[in-house]
Amino acid sequence: MRPDQNPWAASVGSFLLAAVARSHRFARRTTIDVSELADEPLLLLQRGFASRGWFDAESHNADLRPRIVLESGAPHTLMALAASGEGVAIVPSNVRIARDLVRVVPVTSRGASIGRWIIVAWDTRRFLPAFARQFVAELARHCERNCPGRELTRRARPLRRPKDLQDGEDSAR
Repeated sequence: MRPDQNPWAASVGSFLLAAVARSHRFARRTTIDVSELADEPLLLLQRGFASRGWFDAESHNADLRPRIVLESGAPHTLMALAASGEGVAIVPSNVRIARDLVRVVPVTSRGASIGRWIIVAWDTRRFLPAFARQFVAELARHCERNCPGRELTRRARPLRRPKDLQDGEDSAR
């Protein structure tokens, strides 16, 4: 690996989504601003999940005190409860969504999508063989085409690409 190459490659963006019952007032929306969740009963992943950290940070920035009714380590449990009308489940876009049970809407903050890039990283002090570079490139291409929830986030504004990848060049390619 050349020293001028980045020690990581972006694979796919992961967005914050709100899963609601088909009869919920948000069910027909294209996006939901985090501030609109102030009076909603929220079903959240436990602390320690990255997407929970994103939600907590954006809630703090919006001066929102979320009305949390349940925290769980299982996103599918949260979505099942949302489907039965128990609240709004906040889940990341990279989980499988039971679209026959819930409607899913991207959560934004002042119009910007909430989420992060999922990346593959390596130590530049170590040798990176050609097969590893090829694996990273293939993984990135696969994720771009096949990541769960990708079709659900098309209505959301795209995440800002990491600075080193804004020119569209992944270092593993």
